[in-house]
Amino acid sequence: MAEGRISTRLSGDVAAWLEDRTDRMMTGSKDIQARLELGAWRNALMVELRRIRLTVDQANCLADVMNGTAMDAAFAGSAGIVFYNASDAFQLVHQSPFPGESAYGAKWNIDEEALLSYLRGLGPTADHALHDAISRWWKLKADPTVEGWARVGLTVAPSPQGGDA
Repeated sequence: MAEGRISTRLSGDVAAWLEDRTDRMMTGSKDIQARLELGAWRNALMVELRRIRLTVDQANCLADVMNGTAMDAAFAGSAGIVFYNASDAFQLVHQSPFPGESAYGAKWNIDEEALLSYLRGLGPTADHALHDAISRWWKLKADPTVEGWARVGLTVAPSPQGGDA
C-alpha cells in the first residue's frame, strides 16, 4: 500500500475543532490527530456499510439508479443522496410519457416504496457509505451478485424469489 504525505490548509473552524480534539485526546500533534480522525472516518464508513440491509435486487436497483453519479463529500440532510437519487429516478419513470418504459420496481422485482422508506431512515454516514460502495462496485465492474457486492463491503441477501441477480 502506498504511503503518502498530505498537506492542507484548514479553515478557521476546522482548525479550531482539530486543535480542540488534539488537546482533549492528548495526542500532542495536530498531524497525528488528523491521521486518527481520517482513520476514524474510514472505520465509521465500514461499520455503517456493514449495518445496511438490502437484497441483491435492491442493491442492483440502486446501482442502476446511481450509475454515473459523481461521488462527493456532501451530505444531503435528513434524507441522503442515495434516497434522493432513487426517489427522483422512480418518480421520473412513473411520470414518463414514453410507452414501455419500465419502472425500477418492475425491472428489479422490488417494492420501490419499501426501499425508499428504508433509505429515508439511513443516517448521513450510512448513506455516504452506501453511495461509496455503489461507486466502487461500478469502478470494479463487479458482478450483480451477493459475491459481487461483498467485494465492496456490502453484505446483501439473496432476493426472496430465489434469484441472485
